[in-house]
Amino acid sequence: MGDKRTQKYQGYQDYLIKNKKRGLKGKCENFFKKNKLLEKIFYRLTNISVKKLEKLPNIQKARKVLDIGCGTGDTLVYINKFINKNIKLFGVDLEKNKQLPNIVNFKTCNIEDEVLPFESNTFDIVISNFILEHLTKPQNLFSESFRVLKKGGFLYCTTEYFTSLFCPDSWNFYSDPTHVRPWTKRSLETLAFINNFEVYKVGTIKWWEFLPLMPVFPLLNLVSTSNFSFIPFEIIGRTVYITCKKP
Repeated sequence: MGDKRTQKYQGYQDYLIKNKKRGLKGKCENFFKKNKLLEKIFYRLTNISVKKLEKLPNIQKARKVLDIGCGTGDTLVYINKFINKNIKLFGVDLEKNKQLPNIVNFKTCNIEDEVLPFESNTFDIVISNFILEHLTKPQNLFSESFRVLKKGGFLYCTTEYFTSLFCPDSWNFYSDPTHVRPWTKRSLETLAFINNFEVYKVGTIKWWEFLPLMPVFPLLNLVSTSNFSFIPFEIIGRTVYITCKKP
């Protein structure tokens, strides 16, 4: 049974590793990781989900965090390195990624239709980044997050905004064949409400760091193998997020 599950889902985990290494991101990673400040900058330039993490009200004192759809574990590593060194890291995904670090306590789970393999009222924070757009039954992610969160705990969720429908080439929403639907601020608020959460904040995440490249990104496309056509959409906002609280 385990072998069949591995064969079914390992392909997408391999895709995540390949995507992590592609273009300038893969070429620059080792250089930036030589210095802690540069490493933090690298995370913020390559993983948009981390940009709002430090604004979670309880993240500095949280004892346990769960990442639903943890993949390579980059977001959990960021929390541990730059926000809260004492926090215990937990992750679930369809299958364990080969690059997931050992500091993450991992369990398999298909959040589409399975319960999380943890007791109720376990975590201070639950995060889920770019998983919701893959689900045909997104209610389960929110209802299970509510169950495993402690009272006063926070869910932080990022997903594809509807603007990603208009992105070019590989940045387009439907360039990933496993995508089901993009989301809006209103639809995230509604999903939180029907699962008994209190909405703390909802909005789009903008990558202002790319603003200086706006005038020159067409030239960059000509001289680089990487595609920089995503830049205008990241400045407008291609990612939507919600932070909500279990009352």
